[in-house]
Amino acid sequence: MNSKSVFSLFLCFIIFLISSPAARCQVTEVKYMVKFNESTELYDCYVVIVSGTAASTQHRTQMSSQFSVVVPTGSVVTLPQTYLPLQNNQNYGGTVPCLWSLANQILHPAAQPNSDFYGIAPSLVPASHYNNITAGDTLKLFSLSIQVPQSGCKSGIRLFQNGIDPPAAAPGMGGGDFSNGFTIGSPIQRYKGNFNGWIPGDGVLNPADSGFGSLRKAVFCARENEYILVEDSLSGKTIQLLTSILIDKNINVVRSPNQEFTIVAPIVGSAFVIQQNKSLYIKNINLQAPINSISQSRIFTNNGKLTVHDVDIIDPKMGQGTGSTITNFGELIYQGANTISD
Repeated sequence: MNSKSVFSLFLCFIIFLISSPAARCQVTEVKYMVKFNESTELYDCYVVIVSGTAASTQHRTQMSSQFSVVVPTGSVVTLPQTYLPLQNNQNYGGTVPCLWSLANQILHPAAQPNSDFYGIAPSLVPASHYNNITAGDTLKLFSLSIQVPQSGCKSGIRLFQNGIDPPAAAPGMGGGDFSNGFTIGSPIQRYKGNFNGWIPGDGVLNPADSGFGSLRKAVFCARENEYILVEDSLSGKTIQLLTSILIDKNINVVRSPNQEFTIVAPIVGSAFVIQQNKSLYIKNINLQAPINSISQSRIFTNNGKLTVHDVDIIDPKMGQGTGSTITNFGELIYQGANTISD
């Protein structure tokens, strides 16, 4: 056989290897996700398979990876439960989860003093393997317990963002690299970003004007377009506001329709002041102006978009020529059955 024939045969063999299903059977892209589990009150951490598959022992093998989270400084973070991959699962008989651990942490660094950083990494001994993987699979790796201090916001819990959060050389990071990464079957990097999971905001837990569990704190901590839930345990309770609550984002405040809950406006000023280009959707809430209030816009000052849905408003000064119940400079939408009485 001449050299030209040998080369042609070798080229055909290489093409066969590249095009064969076994050669293509590998995970090529993944993303991370965190979701709060209401049943366990833990934060479940997932890897989502965006593309590729894995069926062979090699391609199912967990390699070096890091799953990093950012939390409000002072939070207590532990790792009480692991799930995948499974140790000694080469032949699909594994039952013991791989050990993931809090391998790296930096607390309130100068580059981002309001946050703590935690990097979670898998143990590679003994070897751990996933079962067969296909694109679209969402695999729960482990669960975190995250206790946020009363001064912090649950909205501060999130995944590390590569290229945005402080790098290893940033002030106070101490050379610690918290970049997310995931490899499986080979050292080639497969991590390509994060998916939005679900992390609850700060709910309304008590009738205090401010502080932990208050409506004011919940509004302050809320993310854009988030729903703030008034707990059913507050049925029959009243929040007496001392000052106005500023709405400087698009948020929603809702309560169970089977409960009664009242917000009393401050003696001076509105209960809610909505800024321009911002919105408040409020549902199933009773609102009341103080008997001795003569303020303009005692309940709402709306400079943006206000939607009231099944809201009952009581204003003892309504129609008496002293101030106003609502001052509207923006868009006012009524939904459901709303009432205004004195």
